[in-house]
Formats: sequence, C-alpha cells, structure tokens
Amino acid sequence: MNLKNLVIVLIILVLIVTVGAFFYIQANSHNTKVEVISNSTLKNGDIVRIVLNDEYRNVYPGESVHIKILDDSGWADNYDVVTDDSGEASIVLSAFENGNYTIHTNYNGTLFNKPYHGINSLVIDDGYYDDGYYY
Repeated sequence: MNLKNLVIVLIILVLIVTVGAFFYIQANSHNTKVEVISNSTLKNGDIVRIVLNDEYRNVYPGESVHIKILDDSGWADNYDVVTDDSGEASIVLSAFENGNYTIHTNYNGTLFNKPYHGINSLVIDDGYYDDGYYY
C-alpha cells in the first residue's frame, strides 16, 4: 500500500471515530434543569435556593450556575454559585426594592450534561414602603 492510500485510510478512520464519538455523546447526554425551589414571593434577607438536576432527578454537585435577578427597568444583579453535595445553591437577597423581578438561571453544561437556561418570576415584598422606610 502506498503512502497516499495509507493517509486516506487514516483520514477515513479518524472521521469514523469522530462521528462515532459524537453520536455516543449525544445518545448519552442528559437534559438538565435548574429549578428555583424557594417561594416566588420573598423579602430582603430571604434566601433564593436553586437545585441543578437532570430529567431523572439526579442532582449535580460541584457545578457552576449563573443567577441573574432582573428588575422591570432592566437592572440586573448577577451571582455565580456552585452547587453543594445535594445539587443545591443559594443567594441571600439584600437591598432590593419592592417589586416584580425575573430570575434567570444559566447552566453551561458539560460533555454529558446539556446546557440549561430558565426564567422564573419573583416578587419582593418587604411590606409597606413610604419615604424610603419600610413599615
């Protein structure tokens, strides 16, 4: 076999292995979800809790999740958290005005875990607000 034929055979083998690896990863990848497990109405000082799991409810410890809390005007507070042994992570709310917010959660995924982006509603209600003071 001459060198040209050997190179062609090697290229074909590399392509077959690459395509096979791609299909193997796709067949064994899991859909993931970041669930907000705290109440949808909270106060400053309360905790927003999330859990990262897959479609079979398996949790993923030690994974990074980005949380963005966005108000109606477009102002965002950003947090990067790492899930604990039970797949949970949390942030403490502080200095938010009363109002409606959205919580955006983003998980970038791994080789066998698909990425996820979710949006949940949040209301912050510390009580009656007047002249800069809560009553």
